[in-house]
Amino acid sequence: MEKLIGKRAFLAAGLGLGASAAMAQIEQPLPGRKPGTDMLNRSLASPPPKKKIPNRMAKTTKMWLTPSGYPNCIATDPDGKGFWVAEQRHDGRPEAVWLLDFNGKVLKTLHQGTRDCTGMTVGGGYIWSACEGAAQINHPNPPIDGVFQVDINTGKEVSRRQIPFGPPEDGGSSHGMAFDHTTGKLWIAADRMGCLMRIDPKSWQVEYMFRETRIPEFTTRLHGIEYDDGFLWQVGGIQKEGSLGYEGYTPGLVKYDTRSGEVVETVTFLPGQGDIHDVAVHKGQLYGVDAGEHPSWSIDKPEWQHAGYPPMNSPSGGTVFKIDLV
Repeated sequence: MEKLIGKRAFLAAGLGLGASAAMAQIEQPLPGRKPGTDMLNRSLASPPPKKKIPNRMAKTTKMWLTPSGYPNCIATDPDGKGFWVAEQRHDGRPEAVWLLDFNGKVLKTLHQGTRDCTGMTVGGGYIWSACEGAAQINHPNPPIDGVFQVDINTGKEVSRRQIPFGPPEDGGSSHGMAFDHTTGKLWIAADRMGCLMRIDPKSWQVEYMFRETRIPEFTTRLHGIEYDDGFLWQVGGIQKEGSLGYEGYTPGLVKYDTRSGEVVETVTFLPGQGDIHDVAVHKGQLYGVDAGEHPSWSIDKPEWQHAGYPPMNSPSGGTVFKIDLV
């Protein structure tokens, strides 16, 4: 007669087989692993070398003054007529966007509903602008933020939408916008999240995003962006500890690969160059603009002022300049 197995013994045997199978599936360390390392042979005693990012220096050459105001944003006209330049204001009055030819002559002036415009680009027949409403004197609560879409031909506002992933009434500010004319997509520097996002401007759906650089030499003040054939340029800079103004600030640029979000190059401005707020590209040449309104810098230097202009706090305030990599 066959010996019958009790229920308890049967269950125990089953559990033992299951444990053996599980043990057989446990991951094993990398072959040849050295003592004192983790599963992948990594150790804090010998961390992998940091990837070295190329850095170039740059100088700026003043071209001309914009119309009276704080010119905070610049974008190349898609039809090659010149540059679109947007001003920021703190008094709540309508903010101008000028189309200027390559000699600074005003070709067209529009006004938009932004408050303290801090990001602007042009594409698809529209001006796209974002703002930092909290920088407006006596601003409402919540402040006037969001992305404003203005028809280039009529000057009429088509829409105002908030930056995604925030409160519906205030998605936060943006200090940079860019347009990819090949795909018709909009790039936004979303300040609240510290990231760069690509948006379908029709559906207002975020398609892709990556975080802004954490390189210390550029993160004191990340600002305007520009799309450049698969890459994004972003304005950056660092204020020397203990310094109070222009003399202690080093501006620069960061270049991202939009496919990976990785920084592929940085640019450091030589001493005494323009205080860049936004960047534009025309036929491979980099250009910048200085609003002359850098947060927390003194406006009390007479030699930096221009008759008929609001108070400036840098020697390149109110100017468009060329940027040459050296």
